[in-house]
Amino acid sequence: MVVDDHIALGEGTQAILQMGIENSQVDVFTEPTHALQQLSSERYDVYVIDFHLKDMNGLTFVEQLVKIHPKAVAIIYTGHNIEQHIPDLLEKGIIGFINKTESKKRLIDTVQYAYEGNVIIPLDILRTIIQNKKIFHLTERQRKIMELAKKGAKNKEIASELYVSQRTVEKDLTQIFSKLNVMSRVEAISKWSEFE
Repeated sequence: MVVDDHIALGEGTQAILQMGIENSQVDVFTEPTHALQQLSSERYDVYVIDFHLKDMNGLTFVEQLVKIHPKAVAIIYTGHNIEQHIPDLLEKGIIGFINKTESKKRLIDTVQYAYEGNVIIPLDILRTIIQNKKIFHLTERQRKIMELAKKGAKNKEIASELYVSQRTVEKDLTQIFSKLNVMSRVEAISKWSEFE
């Protein structure tokens, strides 16, 4: 299954995979909700998912996918920088990443390797994970808190923006300080800025 809201890219990916992988049947969905509905009646060997979809992002799609098909073999196929989402994607079950600028051969190889049960992480992404492993231990909400704090938002403003209590923001900040090995908000913002 290919899920890509750009029709031409989805059909191009379909053609590449069907020509490059013997006996393959590739279905393309431009609407993620239709793809998820299809899963009620059919399972696929590999899911190739664009990260930036019209109605939901790849992370949300993968969350829904693994609820329906817990052992899904899924790859993110994108032309955007998604480094900040990689930990969450890996945690949700993504086993591979490929950039849309890669060659046809690389796309075919990635899908075949994934089908065989291999994890496919490009070297630049792997290096980023290793170098910035503490940043990747921040939850999605903690990363949002850091983004807002970097913009100068106070705890009360952050709480309002994220629809949580001010105490929750304070607890998250304490956890962030510990994860980043810093003692203050200023240090945390400085360290956070280095990783963007």
